[in-house]
Amino acid sequence: VSPGQLYGDILYFATEARAGWAHSDPHPFYFWGYFVGLNGLWVLVPVLLLLDAGRELARAQRGHDRPRHKAH
Repeated sequence: VSPGQLYGDILYFATEARAGWAHSDPHPFYFWGYFVGLNGLWVLVPVLLLLDAGRELARAQRGHDRPRHKAH
């Protein structure tokens, strides 16, 4: 789900940038606070989840790659 959310966010910001930010309030507080800040959370959360998943996958792979000792 996170890559899909990230893809949608990139499209959202890219299409708005291509339109010249025509649909956002030109005041700096509203633009940076609401448009970039609040919508940026929808970029930050999937990125953090993807990083966490990558770390967990790497940890699991390291555990799987360890040589197993046979009991005699």
